[in-house]
Amino acid sequence: MRARVLDRDDALKIVDLLRRQGYEVIAPFYGRGRDTLFDTVTDQNRDRVQIHLPNPYYPPKRYVFPHIERLLKVQRSNGDLHIEPTYEQPLRAIFGIRSCDIAGIFHLDRFYLGREFRDIYYDNRRKNLLLINVVCSDPEVDIGEECFCMCSDTGPAARGHFDLQLMDLGEEFLAVAGTPAGEAMFADPIFKKGTEAHIARRRAILEDVRKRFKPITTSWFSAAIQDVSKGEILEKTWEEIGNRCLECGGCTYVCPACTCFTVTDRQVGPNEIERVRIWDSCGLDGFTRMAGGFNPRRAVHDRRNRRFFRKLAHYFIQRELSMACVGCGRCAAVCHGDIGMPSVVEMVRRATAEVGKAEAEKHELVSH
Repeated sequence: MRARVLDRDDALKIVDLLRRQGYEVIAPFYGRGRDTLFDTVTDQNRDRVQIHLPNPYYPPKRYVFPHIERLLKVQRSNGDLHIEPTYEQPLRAIFGIRSCDIAGIFHLDRFYLGREFRDIYYDNRRKNLLLINVVCSDPEVDIGEECFCMCSDTGPAARGHFDLQLMDLGEEFLAVAGTPAGEAMFADPIFKKGTEAHIARRRAILEDVRKRFKPITTSWFSAAIQDVSKGEILEKTWEEIGNRCLECGGCTYVCPACTCFTVTDRQVGPNEIERVRIWDSCGLDGFTRMAGGFNPRRAVHDRRNRRFFRKLAHYFIQRELSMACVGCGRCAAVCHGDIGMPSVVEMVRRATAEVGKAEAEKHELVSH
């Protein structure tokens, strides 16, 4: 990877450069109160683009995997049917995407493009998507109470899968190219050669930032992966988790790594029907309901079981080469029942420890 530096005041000139090249640039903005959001940069809002801010709850994955997407339309004319697929290939760049969301898009890449079948709709959007990663280096603003990217090994600085990475060094930004497209941007005169001092400064900042994450229970992440993979979690633990679930689907809709969708046809005119793909959630009752009405996962805790098995089981990690949790903490932030990933990992850890203690006591009694 090649690196350059640029003055602090020149950081947003990257946005200008991309817009001149024809990109629709998506960037983070403040909304009202704590609200932050990704939105399209225009001449009117360009000066309000933020480098440091709390990560928006609504993940930027929607720019490559839209919440609602038309796949094709069917028109009837004189008794004939005309089927027309809808392919969109927007030239788009996401500026200011965090490392956890970079990992989320990489996971989507592995799911939709990484095996024998490639999703052409996802592929069309992904091939023209440029990712400008910003390292979470301001612990007072960038890192929230729920963040646990350290546990999922996705941040605070992404180690790959970006086109360009920016890190705030104070008076300057260090820019690292991750792809030829990112490296091509170094031809602009705003980028200058760096020194060993810049690299040393980067290392010092990252070392400090890693100490600023809250002491949360997901330090048991690897143990939870082992327990889920081996099927050693008690049914009563899943029932306890299920009893807290309100079945709102919020955890799925804010997750950067969730891939579930449903497909439906809807009439949009007298002689026209469109087929659309819509985000779905394994937490919703209809997700596993079959055509005849039978639902093999009617109980809420069965659906919670499936969600965390899908996130943490070794089978899926091995298949997709990445875990389906990126440590962004959004599920913990939006869950009304407090069964986001950190809480579930703690519940699994506590239940497993209790079982282990009971078995040890039983062994001690038998040995005496």
